Amino acid sequence: MIPKYIHRDLSWLRFNGRVLDEAARGYVPLLERLKFMGIFSSNLDEFYRVRIPVLTALKKLGKQQQDDDFLLDNANVLKAAKHIIRQQQEGFGQLLQQQVLPKLAAEGIKLWYNEPIPTMLVPEAKHYFFSAIATFLEIDRLGQHADFFPLNNRLYFVVFMKGESDMRIVSIPSHRMPRFYTRQKNGVKHVLFIDDIIRQEIPPLFGAERVEGIFSFKITRDADIPIDDGFGDDMADRIERQIRKRDFGLATRLLYQPGIPKAGLARLMEAFSLHKENRTKGGPYHNLKDLMDFPVKQLDLMYPPQSPAVVVPTGNRSLYDEIRHRDVLVSTPYESFDAVVRFFNEAAIDAMVLEIKTTIYRVAADSRILHALMTAAKNGKSVTVFVELKARFDEENNIKWAKRLQEAGINIIYSIPGLKVHAKVALVKKNAEVPYFLGLLATGNLNENTAKVYADHFLMTANQALLAELGLLFDFLQLRRKPREEDLVQLKLNHLLISQFNLKAHFMHLIDAEIANIAQGLPASITIKLNNLEEEELIDKLYEASQAGVPITLIIRGICRLRPGVPGLSERITVKRIVGRYLEHARIFIFGNGGQEFIYMGSADWMNRSVRHRIEVCFPIYDDEVCQMVRRIVELQCADGISAVLVDENGLNRPVANSNRLQAQLAVEDFFCEKLLETR
Repeated sequence: MIPKYIHRDLSWLRFNGRVLDEAARGYVPLLERLKFMGIFSSNLDEFYRVRIPVLTALKKLGKQQQDDDFLLDNANVLKAAKHIIRQQQEGFGQLLQQQVLPKLAAEGIKLWYNEPIPTMLVPEAKHYFFSAIATFLEIDRLGQHADFFPLNNRLYFVVFMKGESDMRIVSIPSHRMPRFYTRQKNGVKHVLFIDDIIRQEIPPLFGAERVEGIFSFKITRDADIPIDDGFGDDMADRIERQIRKRDFGLATRLLYQPGIPKAGLARLMEAFSLHKENRTKGGPYHNLKDLMDFPVKQLDLMYPPQSPAVVVPTGNRSLYDEIRHRDVLVSTPYESFDAVVRFFNEAAIDAMVLEIKTTIYRVAADSRILHALMTAAKNGKSVTVFVELKARFDEENNIKWAKRLQEAGINIIYSIPGLKVHAKVALVKKNAEVPYFLGLLATGNLNENTAKVYADHFLMTANQALLAELGLLFDFLQLRRKPREEDLVQLKLNHLLISQFNLKAHFMHLIDAEIANIAQGLPASITIKLNNLEEEELIDKLYEASQAGVPITLIIRGICRLRPGVPGLSERITVKRIVGRYLEHARIFIFGNGGQEFIYMGSADWMNRSVRHRIEVCFPIYDDEVCQMVRRIVELQCADGISAVLVDENGLNRPVANSNRLQAQLAVEDFFCEKLLETR
């Protein structure tokens, strides 16, 4: 009997396979194809840092995961994951060497990949080695009592010496300098890996006749460190100490260059306390995520420059006056993020603004929004910022900003023990005859850098009933604790859906309403767009709706544990996955409601962590014009026949079986261009 759910990790690997597929598509500009290969590599590295340790630990413990009536052996899942990864890595190598590199060469861009440095570049490469690379080069002797400790995902060479049992370890300092060295010669742009320059210069350092072999490797370590997030004023300092341990976590993989002698490989494994199953044969180069920063920028081989529409108020109104007149939706990257920054800028300088409250999860390294908040505090506003210190891989940036904000006189609320606050919300209180609120609620982070590539939505509203509930949420966040029974009573919610309070229950209720509608012969439908779909009770409720006859369309970018199209279970459910120039990041929920649609958006995926271990906020769309806009965007995405694939009952990516040549992201871009022309 087929299990009801697809394993989360295998589903995620299928998503990453779809990223690699995008690099193989001929319509994608050549340098962008190289970037997709870098994204694939970066994703896979994170999988090894975060998920492989979990699967390995479960296997060692002999634990099994119960999926419905199907007993899932984690050892088999680990084996299946590694098999998928091997297939994908083979595909990566073939794609790079058989398609992408020859096409680059035809365009006058020569990436020297696993080839000797050409004679004409040797003198300049040698000079670059001694004038730049040597600044950061570290050389260690790995013997019986070596002190060398390879850091997480750093690149190294192991050098075997004739007649010596000890090995030399030479760093490849790509974390300190660009990975690539470029020179223009005879009309050709030559690109070298610094790895090859170092490899060329290593033998003379030790005496060329003594060097027997040079092979690259890296160690991947468990990056999912336990964050101590208890109470106390020193939380930031304690978390800062914890994240310093990330480079020293448990080793989960030795990735090595083919051809390394077996005895030498065994010595490396022993030196780093790794077992046979932890070793993985790679290619000649590791950390190919660096392809995302390929040094050649040739406009005709890249996506056209962005020209996002600028959202401006009508006439001479301020943005706040516009928001009081109507709800304003900003959809990045099709529309400029500047309007979101302006929301905070107006608060910082408006004499009538009394208070500003916001959450931050991932922000830009030099965030204009946080600079505006510091300005607001200096201008006498009361500013409160909830800083989620446990945003994985962003902890250091968030700690840095928390300290700066605090020094500027801003009230900082740190993480809630045992919960992550993933909500993306802000609240501004203005003075007037009757004080009123203005609010911002979003599907994505308040980050002007990611807004250039993340497809997200930012709603600015003056709906006082809705914002009163947002105010209650901020009051609760100041308590810095998990919800108690009395909180569920006090935080009466008629508009917002907040995980830990009413989010899951209300979504279940909305699905039940569609089941009731179809039973009464009324129009019924469910259309949901998410990053990830994992939570079993919500999946089961979708299965129930499908079996009742409700047509369900899902757009799931990443993990999808639901099996679509299974007779008797989910035959009325279709799942699409869209990968394109922009990262589809928005969460949108549309319920038919007998012909009077309910539309929600928000920060919450349907993941176990989102429902059980986070504060997420989803919000209703009440403005008719905004509803029409959101509906049109989703319609275009559902109609995509190029960038979209169908996810089948086994979680595999399948071509969309129709002749529709619509590409959603281009169509949405056209939609916003037309919208801009209409407003002029």
